[in-house]
Amino acid sequence: MKYITIFVIVIASFFSFASLAETEKKSCPILEGRYPKCKSEIRDIRGEYIVEQYLKDDVMFYQIHYNDDETNESRTDAIRTDGVLESRKERLPRVGIRVRIDSKSLCNGDSVISTADVYFLGKKAGAFTTKIYLEGTTLYSNLDGKYLNKQIAKRIVCTQD
Repeated sequence: MKYITIFVIVIASFFSFASLAETEKKSCPILEGRYPKCKSEIRDIRGEYIVEQYLKDDVMFYQIHYNDDETNESRTDAIRTDGVLESRKERLPRVGIRVRIDSKSLCNGDSVISTADVYFLGKKAGAFTTKIYLEGTTLYSNLDGKYLNKQIAKRIVCTQD
């Protein structure tokens, strides 16, 4: 009887999570657009963010392109919003090292929220949460976390105007 009760709880939890994931998927915000005027809490950013989004196999994807006018470099980040863990390797330009980033993202009402763990030489070196959302024609990207025991809070605000 005890095992049947545990089984029923596990099945109920699964369907509750599946229902929550379905709700989250349907509530993805519209962030698409060009955002040429950006600044961080420290300085103006010379460049442009371009956000594209599309639905593929019932999953909302966001492609965020950043074109840096100062260095002529460009970067594209892809975000899938079904909570699936994705892993990528990335070079950190300021310190010149390669790290592995494991992340997962979900839509939450008017925001896309990503959590990420950063690994260096196989050991966890940091963890971050990013929240991206739109208010009017202003795109906000808030990154909070810790890397090598150092707190990080970065705010980027971009407008279409």
